[in-house]
This record gives sequence, C-alpha cells and structure tokens, in this order.
Amino acid sequence: MNNIETFDYHINWKTKGHHPGQHKSDQRGMGIEFAGHSNLIDYPDPRRIDIRQSMRDPLEQIYVRIFNQRSTTPVMIVTDLSSSMNYGQKKTKLNLAAEIATVITNSATSKSDALGFIGFNDHTETNWWSPLSYRPHKTRLLIDRLKKHNPQSSGHQGIKNVFRILPNDHTLIFLISDFHMPKIDIEYSLSKLTKHTLVPIILWNKSEYQDLPRFGIVSVADPESGKEKTIFLRKKMLTKIKNTYKKRKDELEKLFLKYNSPAFFVNDDFIPLEMTKYFNEHYHA
Repeated sequence: MNNIETFDYHINWKTKGHHPGQHKSDQRGMGIEFAGHSNLIDYPDPRRIDIRQSMRDPLEQIYVRIFNQRSTTPVMIVTDLSSSMNYGQKKTKLNLAAEIATVITNSATSKSDALGFIGFNDHTETNWWSPLSYRPHKTRLLIDRLKKHNPQSSGHQGIKNVFRILPNDHTLIFLISDFHMPKIDIEYSLSKLTKHTLVPIILWNKSEYQDLPRFGIVSVADPESGKEKTIFLRKKMLTKIKNTYKKRKDELEKLFLKYNSPAFFVNDDFIPLEMTKYFNEHYHA
C-alpha cells in the first residue's frame, strides 16, 4: 500500500478545537460561516462592521458581523493487540491494522487534525499510548512497531478501559479489531464511548471463514472468543463455520447501529475510497 494514500472524512458536529482546520466549529474567527451580530464594543473588529444592521438600530449602536472559523478535531486510533489479531496467511490482521492506521494518520495530518494512538490487549499499557499531537511522530513509531508485533496468549479485556484514557472533548475514534470477543464486552465498551463518534473497523480474514478447503485439518478462530482450535473439516463443518460468521456479522452490525456507529468490514485489503464513501453515507457534514 502506498504510504501517502488518504481518504476524505468529515464530522457532523461542531468541534471545540481552537486550531484552524477544516471542520465546522463554535470558535469565532475568520471563517465564512455567519454566526450572528455583536456590537463593536464587545467585538472590536472594524473590518466586520455591518452598516445596514447598524442603521436599523434606534439606539445607534455599531454592529459587526460574527463568523465561525473552521477548526481541527481530535482523532484517535484504537487498535486491538490481542492474539486473535495475529491470524492471517498472506498478512496478519495486525499487519492490515498497521496499513489502515497509516492511512488514517495520513488523512488526519492532511486535515491538520490532532492525532493519537491507543493499543490494547488484556490491558491498556502505557507503552502503546501516544497522546494527541499535531505532529504525531510517536503515533507513527507505534504503527511501525505494530507491523512487527507478535502477541502471544493475550486477550482483549483492555477494551473496557479505553474510555478512561480518551480525550475529554468529542473525538473521532477509529477502533480497529476483529471483535473476536464476547458481545457483552463490546457492548460495555460502546456504552462508555457515547460522548464520542466511533468508527468500528472490523478485520476478518477470508481464510478464516470463506476461503476454507472443502476437506482436511485446519485451524480456525472462534468469532466470539477469538480462541483458535484445530478441527477436521468436512462439508457439514464448513457450512457450520460459514453460518456462524454470517450470524456474527449480523449481530455486530445490529450492535454497532444501536450505538450509532455503523460497522466497516475489511477482509484482506483496505480500500481508502470505501472509507470515503462510508463517511459520505453515514456522517453528512
């Protein structure tokens, strides 16, 4: 994947960011979004005097036009580091997560947004955190580290504590995981993230449920627990695996929609244009 690839995203809320950017905000500034009038004493900017509004005032006050500037918004990448993310044949889910995180980083920096990173397994370890920054050097270092990460016997319980270390302001969160974990843990986490906007990026490798051999011994991951098991594959078992994943997909889509966070599924390749379409469909500016 080309390292300069990006996708276009926008938000459907007014950010509180003070830095000039590309999103609607409540911050007064040199923007083009008209926000109302103020008298010249309270807002001393003669360049914005509204002569017509001033002439209408029987008290003969001088009025100026007020505009909102376009501002930045905080963006966080949150990535699953559990053992199930090490699954993959051509490339692991962690490799794919690193590719996606790179494109998110490129996209956020192209909009001048502040970016941070959180990785979780059974814990939310500080050596996998990067605070929000307009020059996300540490985030890029963690993404490079992610490419080589080889988790062994690690779970996902840290997802339930991610909310504790997120920014206080409304944040756009890209949550990257295969979500091979109990539904109750996912729902608990979603219930703690309602003040933010969440984009769940679900990584499923085709080789774990679709491109399976018709017959033989294979290792497969349980889509609910993430645990791998070795089975003797026959036609009946193949049908059962496909049906299990189909049911799981339906469950995840309904669960994320319940929290106004439409799921974005990725199989073996991430296509930035599809993410642009996702934002155009679900998050109208």
